[in-house]
Parts: sequence; structure tokens; C-alpha cells
Amino acid sequence: MMRLFRLQLAMTVFVYFQQSQFAKFMDKIIIFIFIIFTPAISMANESVNIGQEVYEQYCIGCHGEKGDGNGKAARLLVVKPRNFTTGVFKFKSTPQGALPADDDLMRAITNGLPGSSMPSYILVPEGERRGVIEYIKIFSKRWLNERPSSSVNIPPVPEYIGLPESIIKGSKVYKDNGCDVCHGDKGDGKGVNADELEDMWGNAVKPRNFKRGIYRCGSKPKDIFRTLATGVEGTPMPAFSDILEEERWHLISFLLSLKVGK
Repeated sequence: MMRLFRLQLAMTVFVYFQQSQFAKFMDKIIIFIFIIFTPAISMANESVNIGQEVYEQYCIGCHGEKGDGNGKAARLLVVKPRNFTTGVFKFKSTPQGALPADDDLMRAITNGLPGSSMPSYILVPEGERRGVIEYIKIFSKRWLNERPSSSVNIPPVPEYIGLPESIIKGSKVYKDNGCDVCHGDKGDGKGVNADELEDMWGNAVKPRNFKRGIYRCGSKPKDIFRTLATGVEGTPMPAFSDILEEERWHLISFLLSLKVGK
């Protein structure tokens, strides 16, 4: 009996020691995690706070206090402000259905969206622009549950862009893929379906008038290639990622040739 009692006592002491050591070990792990991640969390919160200040100064008038695109000025605008609560963004480098990359949001904030009421904020310090990017993410739960996909690959612009042969080939791509149905035979945005188009928010959408040479996401060949590859999310403009890369470049040659008063 005495031997059994001693054995049980020894096992109890051993288990207590092990648990005590484990507890000390876990305490160290928790302290380590706290030390490592607290500065990052603090910096993230600081960025959001800066972003809120920037948003309230520059953005709230159109995009609204709740980020729903219903700011006081929204009713006056033909092109309605983005509704951040849906987590859907028109102009981005990621595939359809995916969240935009931070660089996409930075591009829109820095360059603005030509042809709309969204101006360029290039004079706002970069840190503040990045802060407002973090702030607008709080309006949609998508940013908590999803991560942006990789951006589509944009190859180097070929040398034949803008050459007569490329323009002729591009005009055929334009017709074969039904671009004229919305954008019109002349590329003036007056296709047979032009007056019937709406975005996912119920707002009327006018097809791009290529004769003006104004593109919301940039008018350089690589900018137009990106739009063709990803489409314009939330609108009837689909992605043309299924057509050959060379055909897309020829199409870009044709679209750029339509601009009046070059």
C-alpha cells in the first residue's frame, strides 16, 4: 500500500510540475505574441484613424457618412458615387468577383476617374491616401472574409499598336465580339442597347464614347488592356479575357484610332 501511495504521490507531483512548466511556457508565448503584434495592430488602427479624417474631409460629401454612396452631393451627380458597403469596385486589376488590390484603389484615388466627378487626390500625402483605403474597408464585411486575388498579367505593349494593319484587324475584333451593340458602329456610345443599360445598383450606364478618348481607368494601351481583361465590375461591360491577347491589342489599336482631334 505504501509503495502505491508513493507512486501516486510522485505522479501527482510530476503532473503538477508539467502543468506548471506548460503554463509558464504558454505565458511566455502570449507575451511574445503581444510584443510582436501590438505595434502592427497599433499602426493599423492609426492608419484607419488617419483615413477617417481624410474621408470626412474629402469623401463624405459624395460617398456618405455610411459609405453607401448617398452623400449630400450624390443626387446631383450623373455618375453616382461608389457604394463601399457592397465591396464591389468597377475599376480594378483583379478578376471579376474578386476584391480589388490596394494598388487599384490607390490608382483611382491618385488619378481620379476621368469623365466623372471623382477628382485626382495626388496632392494628398501618400500616407493619408493609404489611410483612407484602410478606412473604406470597414464599410463592407467582404474585407474581413476575403482576400484580393492576384492581378491579371499585363504584357508589354507591342510595337504594332496604332499601326494601320493593327487598326484594321482591331475593327474586325470590335464587330466580331459585339462591341458595336453598346458602343455603336462608330464607337460613339450610341449602340442599339445604349439606352437600356443599368449597373447592379440600378443606375443608368452609358457606354464609353471612344471618340472622346476619355477612359475612366486610364487611356494608355496598358490601361485599356487591363479593363478588357477584367471588365467593369457591376456593369454590363464584361471581361474579354477569353479572346486572344493579340486580338485585344488590335482592338486597342482600333479604339485609340477613334479619338477625334488627336
